[in-house]
Amino acid sequence: MSTLVAHEPVAPRLLPAAERVRHEAELAGIRELHRTAGLAEALAAVARSLGIDPVRQETEPGLTPQPMDERRRANFGYFLEHDVLAVLQDTLDPAALAGSTTRILAAVGATTPATVFDHGCVIALAELLGTGTETFPGGHNGNTTHPRAYAARLRALLVTA
Repeated sequence: MSTLVAHEPVAPRLLPAAERVRHEAELAGIRELHRTAGLAEALAAVARSLGIDPVRQETEPGLTPQPMDERRRANFGYFLEHDVLAVLQDTLDPAALAGSTTRILAAVGATTPATVFDHGCVIALAELLGTGTETFPGGHNGNTTHPRAYAARLRALLVTA
């Protein structure tokens, strides 16, 4: 059986119409901010949108943070220009998800604030699927702040597939 772990999917089409419109506007604004004010300003807006506090971010012991080098800046720039646009142009059909033969696990970070839109997306996905959520270490970016614990949780879920 195929399994999709949807960790806080950035999928505004899962949300009620008014929330979807608001969050799509937020994403479009972040993309435009990247174009007009640059990467640093846009990344700060992304962090606020996802409930990430880069100054007080909890990490697992022994973690060596990744430097914000030229390669990572290029990847974030690509994400803001192209991936955000793909989200805004997405034609996701929530009903098709509900009928999928793929096992879909709605996953949420343990420290992701319930007030941010990606948390709302994962809750909406779980409700659509009639399932609960699977909790992962860290927040939206738990794979980078808690890589060993995140990988262990992912392995544990996949073994039960």
